[in-house]
Amino acid sequence: MFKKILVPTDGSEQANKALELACEIAIKNDSQINILSVFRHHSFIEGSLSMLPRQINDKAYNLEDALGEYSKEIVGEAKEIAFNYGIKKENVKGFVRIGQIAKEILEFVEDKDIDIIIIGKQGKGDLSGYLLGGVSHKVAGLADIPVLVV
Repeated sequence: MFKKILVPTDGSEQANKALELACEIAIKNDSQINILSVFRHHSFIEGSLSMLPRQINDKAYNLEDALGEYSKEIVGEAKEIAFNYGIKKENVKGFVRIGQIAKEILEFVEDKDIDIIIIGKQGKGDLSGYLLGGVSHKVAGLADIPVLVV
C-alpha cells in the first residue's frame, strides 16, 4: 500500500506523534520511513545579526551551520525513535534540506517517489503559521499524494 512514507519533523511533540503513527503503518506494510528536517535559509543580514560566535572549536560557524547541525540532531533523534519502535535500520532514512519548508517537503516527495506524507499539525513554528497557514496546511493543500495530518 504505502511503501515510502515521508515524515517531516522539527522535533516537536506533534512531529513525534506523526512519526509514531508512521512507524505503526511501516511495520504493518514493511515500508520505508524517510525522515526529513528542513531549516529556513536566512538572509545575509539575518545571519550577521546572529548572536552565534564566529568560531566554535576552531571551526568557522554561522547561523546556517548551527541550524544545519540542529536539524541533523533532530533527524538522528527521530531515527532512534523509529528504531526503538521496531523499524529495521535499513527501512529508516534521514535527510536535511535548507529552504522554504513546505516547498522543500513537496520537492522531496517528487525526488524520492514518496507514497504518503505523515505530518504533525503544528510544530515549533512562530505565530505567523496561525495567520498565514502552517506548513502542514500548505503541504496538505499542494501535495499530489495522500497527506495524513496528525
